[in-house]
Amino acid sequence: MLHRSVRALLPVLLFLCACVGPDAPDVEICRDVITRVCAEPVCSSAAVKLNLPAMDCVAALQARTGCADVAFTFTSPTRARFLDCRLPLVRESATVGAKPSCEYLDESIRNCPDLVSFLGGTP
Repeated sequence: MLHRSVRALLPVLLFLCACVGPDAPDVEICRDVITRVCAEPVCSSAAVKLNLPAMDCVAALQARTGCADVAFTFTSPTRARFLDCRLPLVRESATVGAKPSCEYLDESIRNCPDLVSFLGGTP
């Protein structure tokens, strides 16, 4: 009977262990969001709202935001705010750089005007 109980708890324990570890550096979080925003095919509404370039989107946004610098740290928006705004972008996949649906990207843009400004767009 105990064996069955332990087996039932195993997925919960694995999940909890997966959430343990050091926080990702600010620069990596910033770059992940930029990679998701620029993933092809780029969402047309995001391209307009964020004034995304047709070429070298990732490099352009990293330059605009300062995320090209490995020493980058959040100031405005704060790290906590940036992570809140990032939530819809990781809803479908937590894999680094995974493309979010345009619906989820639009949600981040709609609910986070400070993220839009940070990325060089017009809120």
